[in-house]
Amino acid sequence: MRKQVRNGLMVAALVASFGFYSCGENKDKNEENTTVMDEKMNSEDHSDSSEIMNVEDVINVQFKETTTQAAFEHYIGIKSALVASDNTEAQKHAGMLLESLTEAKAEQTLLDATKQLVEATDIDKQRQAFSKITQGMETVLAGALSSGEIYKQFCPMAFEGKGDYWYSTSSEIRNPYFGDKMLKCGRVEEVLN
Repeated sequence: MRKQVRNGLMVAALVASFGFYSCGENKDKNEENTTVMDEKMNSEDHSDSSEIMNVEDVINVQFKETTTQAAFEHYIGIKSALVASDNTEAQKHAGMLLESLTEAKAEQTLLDATKQLVEATDIDKQRQAFSKITQGMETVLAGALSSGEIYKQFCPMAFEGKGDYWYSTSSEIRNPYFGDKMLKCGRVEEVLN
């Protein structure tokens, strides 16, 4: 009996260490790539509580169309708010994203997902809607850049181990699905340019 308990504990320790390894594999790389938020975002009223918001994305990409530029900036605003677990700020940026996407005549599924985030007050429901928004943004971003790079990032632990994606203008991982619980969990899967 004692041997079974000891073996069970060893298996649990191995599983836990794998989870930490899979989310920490970019740690050294991320620390070298620290960036500072765009002045525009710093001038807005954000909590000064941690590095979460201070090392967020710099909007250093340009798009062929101004509506796509505005939509992406609001998408990054949502992402930054979710990284900070700030549901009010996420709702605010989702409202602005919805306006931009409506103007750009985006697909209805993307508009619906954005409306879900606007209406959600629970951070977990906002993160689920953000996942759908990210899926819809793929068609918006395809071939739309005129300069800069966008990093498609992936967290294998998101949504109970199913994993999920998001976009960033920094190669540094700031996970919108976990915030400060697993801030650097993830990896760059693709670079759009």
